[in-house]
Amino acid sequence: MVSESQINDILNEPEFKENGMVWKHIKSGRSDQMVAVRSAVDRMRELHDIEDRDFNDICLEVLKAVQARVGGF
Repeated sequence: MVSESQINDILNEPEFKENGMVWKHIKSGRSDQMVAVRSAVDRMRELHDIEDRDFNDICLEVLKAVQARVGGF
């Protein structure tokens, strides 16, 4: 099960903050934003103890949160 605190912990990583890799990717409107999110979250699997069964749900929640932060989505 995906917890809100786990999502918030991931969102505090530099990739998801303003001017981070994923932030820039979404702000610039590059092709597939989910690919950027999945790539960044995949690199954090061990750090945030992300189970395979939760990976897709976490990526979706992180994408929605970053899009909301960037604005316009």
